[in-house]
Amino acid sequence: MRTRNTRGTTTPLGVALLAIALVLGLGLEAFAQTPFVPYFGKNRIRYDDFKWKIYTTEHFELYYYPELEVHLERVASYAESAYQQVSADLKHDLAHKVPMVLYKTQSEFQQQNIEPTELPEGVLAFAEPFRDRMVMPIDEPSDSLYRLITHELTHIFEFDIIPRSLLRRGLPLWVDEGLAEHMTGYWNPFDLMTVRDAALSDNIPPMSDFQGQAFVDGRLPYNLGHAAFEFIESRWGKEGLRQFLFALRKAVIGGGESAYEEAFRLKAEEFDEQFEKYLKDRFKPFRDKERPADYGRNLAPKPGRTPYSVVVSIEPSPSGEMMAVAAGNRKDQELDIVLMSTKDSKVLGNLTSGFNKDRGYEYIVTPGGFRNNAVPWMSWAPGGDRIAYFVRTEKHKTLILHNAVTKRIDKRIELKTVDMPESPDVSPDGRHVAFSALRNAIGDIFVVDIETGELKNLTNDQFGDYAPTFSPDGKSIVYLARVSGNDKLFMLDIATGKKTQLSFGTHDDGGAQFMDENTIVFSSTATNPNQPLDPEMARNGNIYNIWTLDLKNGELKQFTDALTANVSPVVLRDKKTPRIAFVSYYKGEYEIHTLAREEPLNKVASSDFGSPGPVIDFQPPLTHTLIQSNVRTKGTFEKLFLEGRPPVALGVTSGGDFFGGTQVTFTDVLGDKQFNFFAASVSQYRTLSGSYVNLSRRLQYALQAYSQTQFYYGYQPGQLYGYEYAFLDRDDSVATQSARGVTAFGIYPLNRYARVQFSGGLLNFKQEYNIPELQDVANQFQEERFGRRLFSSGNFMPLGLEYIQETTVFREFGPLAGNTVRLAYEYAPAVGNLISRQTAEVDARYYKRILTTGVLAFRARGFKSWGDFPGYLYFGGNSELRGYDYLEFLGNKAFFANAELRFPIIEAALTPFGVLGGLRGVFFAGLGAAGYEGPGQQFKVWSNDPIEYTPLIGIEPDPDALLGINRPVFGPTVSIPGFKLIDGRASYGIGLETFALGFPIHFDWSWRTLFNRDYEDAVFLFQGLNEGKRGSDWFRQPRFAMWIGYDF
Repeated sequence: MRTRNTRGTTTPLGVALLAIALVLGLGLEAFAQTPFVPYFGKNRIRYDDFKWKIYTTEHFELYYYPELEVHLERVASYAESAYQQVSADLKHDLAHKVPMVLYKTQSEFQQQNIEPTELPEGVLAFAEPFRDRMVMPIDEPSDSLYRLITHELTHIFEFDIIPRSLLRRGLPLWVDEGLAEHMTGYWNPFDLMTVRDAALSDNIPPMSDFQGQAFVDGRLPYNLGHAAFEFIESRWGKEGLRQFLFALRKAVIGGGESAYEEAFRLKAEEFDEQFEKYLKDRFKPFRDKERPADYGRNLAPKPGRTPYSVVVSIEPSPSGEMMAVAAGNRKDQELDIVLMSTKDSKVLGNLTSGFNKDRGYEYIVTPGGFRNNAVPWMSWAPGGDRIAYFVRTEKHKTLILHNAVTKRIDKRIELKTVDMPESPDVSPDGRHVAFSALRNAIGDIFVVDIETGELKNLTNDQFGDYAPTFSPDGKSIVYLARVSGNDKLFMLDIATGKKTQLSFGTHDDGGAQFMDENTIVFSSTATNPNQPLDPEMARNGNIYNIWTLDLKNGELKQFTDALTANVSPVVLRDKKTPRIAFVSYYKGEYEIHTLAREEPLNKVASSDFGSPGPVIDFQPPLTHTLIQSNVRTKGTFEKLFLEGRPPVALGVTSGGDFFGGTQVTFTDVLGDKQFNFFAASVSQYRTLSGSYVNLSRRLQYALQAYSQTQFYYGYQPGQLYGYEYAFLDRDDSVATQSARGVTAFGIYPLNRYARVQFSGGLLNFKQEYNIPELQDVANQFQEERFGRRLFSSGNFMPLGLEYIQETTVFREFGPLAGNTVRLAYEYAPAVGNLISRQTAEVDARYYKRILTTGVLAFRARGFKSWGDFPGYLYFGGNSELRGYDYLEFLGNKAFFANAELRFPIIEAALTPFGVLGGLRGVFFAGLGAAGYEGPGQQFKVWSNDPIEYTPLIGIEPDPDALLGINRPVFGPTVSIPGFKLIDGRASYGIGLETFALGFPIHFDWSWRTLFNRDYEDAVFLFQGLNEGKRGSDWFRQPRFAMWIGYDF
């Protein structure tokens, strides 16, 4: 998987797939087994209708759609060139053609269904190990796309050499990713920066035990792995690479000695020591270069005093008194735009405080590819009151003009005709915004009219264009273009469209800012061409430094000589003499500094780096000619295959019952069409199903046939059977519901957070107690009391409609903020011999964050079913109504409500069993009730009026009946005044939650109440007498419960 740096940002996960609805039952009772993860999930939306075709080359099957056809020949050339290189270096060939699934842009790539989890924009491409598929967009510049293909193809070779199905233990991330980066033969300046920084700050981990989890920079395992394979090749040649891979193969499948001893005749510790020495020696010549402290005080917000831990991009106000900072917010785990003073670095406010969803977007957009903060992220309007930046809204991006004074968003401009816009720059007159974006998978510079929304392509060429900035007079734009394998500065005359190249050479330049009408400041990896570097210094440098360019005479000046990198230069105009501020990197962190140096370190002429000449696009080693006869339309079910090794799941449900199951899935290459076969058993009750799922459109649908048996507890003396059987316990009262039938499901997402679900089916069902004798007496009792049997059997045809909304922000422990709503209605018509009923249900939840990870959580769920055979809601115990038995409550009309205060106690705990996932506490209270439909049946949750109640005091043999038949014995009727719960039940208490082995485990201490001791004495008199207590003392005694599962 190829990723770019997404430091300080997170992308929400938790996706609603159609498969969630399958095998859970349609038109049945609300799920009898409380789900382990009781959330509905957000939507993954297929915005586009892709018409897939397949193009076959010697080593690949390229899956594409017509919009990519113009790029097909060059992509095939890149792929075949990459294959020849990787195959030759590893001396290995693949026995199969590689499926390569192509998307035009990142926004379309994110709609893929091959990887079931949602991919953040930081993932540029991925290769999966079970069917050796490569999946990627083609919107990178040509040379970057070639390297991206090489990277992912290397993974396919790795999967072939070390089959993942054989792994007995995990393969370190640095091995897979490091070799893939090494095979590209290229160091991105930011990647090399992190390795150089780690080497010179004594922060090199032991590679033999390095999984990459302890570092903020998610790309460090990639980069150190890249360096490790360079070390291996430098010592043992390319044959050493092969030997190490095949030694790893033997080691990870459980045979042979250590991979290091097998390949290099070194112990793992010796390899680590030699690699560390190699890196320190390699970068030793750089140790005396400038560190951030050499530039003075760090102006970035202090991580210990503020929640802003990572600063990545800066933009000063026109006056220079304030600075907008793009910073990672560790409290919200989102990227924010923070305002700070340039005088004392005091944080003046968070412009995007709170969660992004509450502001109407998913997240703030960062530059694509590996541009990182070498290009601007935002722009301050000349009036000083507005800041422009991009956000994601659904598939496309939106330009935000945010008022820095009122903290409100003044304007939103949706950009639906371009993809991946970035680096906005507001024109000097404040009427236009220039930015870079993709059209037809190629980057160009666009300008949009703020008032009318009119969009114009200014460059419209075949090269990747980025990072525009207006000249002070607004007549021209300076921007970056990817030409001949490097990012170079160009100037565009807006009126004439004339393009003039400003910088030359084989180094990379960053985005520019105007210091005055004749001078620009920018970051660049250039070095003085008149002072030739040692080849090793040049190879290991590639360092971004601060340069200026005089546009009149072409004079270049270098102002820094950094150890790591100085990027994102801006001009502060808060003093008579403008200052340059920039972002610097050291010891894994970014800092903000200003440049006090007046005299440059180097002065050179722009012509010393080269002169204008033909601009040449990247050319791969091999050229492929498109063969039209190798193109075909993808068949609907072409090449179905088994989706990985069928998993075997064993565990314990949230109710404490043993669970086991497996699923076999056959899918097409694109993951759009699936055939699933599912088998599971919960406490000996089985579910079997077969389904077809289609995810290829925005409207997702599935067809399913299944047989399912669920259990619940029918322990309700006086409701489901007579009091004479009150001596039975819960285990004697287990009932089951068996259902067999065919169903159809559909999901239509309205947006990221809301969807409509509809369903229909034909089912046969049967409800009964496990003990036949109990079923017989229950039937008789229910017919006498309700005029019908509450447990039914028969056939029905349910038609359902649901609306689901999920805006919840999740953390590892569960919900943190947001809300959830589910509204459902089901109608089963009386057609022929089919049984009829109607059901309505609502489930609403609200989460209010308190401080960082505290949560005030509320939930209310209501259910009502009526007709020939009303359905049931089962609930009780766990997080539904703590203090009561699991699934204790059962009824045709029911509700429960919860209020909980959840708070952290310990963030993480080191125990003899390893690190446990912290400890959280909860104060909780709940109220619920359930009842039945029937003649004369009243459903009263509470009452303030006096009531007459006749308590049960015992059970005795019935002298008028056959031997062995009992009858209830009742005490004298009592009148009970005051407020009391009648059909309702309530509880309150405290609890603890921790994570062990990846499971949330709860320990609850609960107290039950009806808010009236006299009433409790009467209602629970029988239970109290059995234990020698008053009824209220028996009912209110504390109860302890341990359960597994996530909170609602």
